[in-house]
Amino acid sequence: MAKGSKAQKRANGGGTLPNRELYERMNFLYQSSQFYAQLTQDSASAEQSPSSSESSTAQSSLLPLSRFYAKEMRAVARKSVLRMSPHIKRELCKSCSTPLVPGVSCTKRVKGKKKARRLITTCSFCGSQRRLMANSDPETSRVLFIDRPEHQTIS
Repeated sequence: MAKGSKAQKRANGGGTLPNRELYERMNFLYQSSQFYAQLTQDSASAEQSPSSSESSTAQSSLLPLSRFYAKEMRAVARKSVLRMSPHIKRELCKSCSTPLVPGVSCTKRVKGKKKARRLITTCSFCGSQRRLMANSDPETSRVLFIDRPEHQTIS
């Protein structure tokens, strides 16, 4: 019996992902960096309550840990020559690898007129800015290749 084609294997769910362990490790590092950034956000909101004396030390110790995990994820991707999703790249600061959580580690604002709107994300720690198109008109809005319906990665 002849072997099936690659398209048939993917349709049957038999396709394998090369370097699966590395992608799983990157996924863990990304999730843990986001988790510790969210804990920082929660401790910052708890800091406003009068009964929290330990939250300032928790806030100062968790954000560097979050940054460390994000840097490790980038290092794994760089060493093994793997591509990160554009959505993940947008949630990390390009220069200091801080997870960009609005209100905690970054500020987001929309500037421009109706057809030339830009979403400007400014990191609170290094001050770097990232500008992305933010058109609300579906006819002129740009869609990433990975988000197009005809593009499918692994099923």
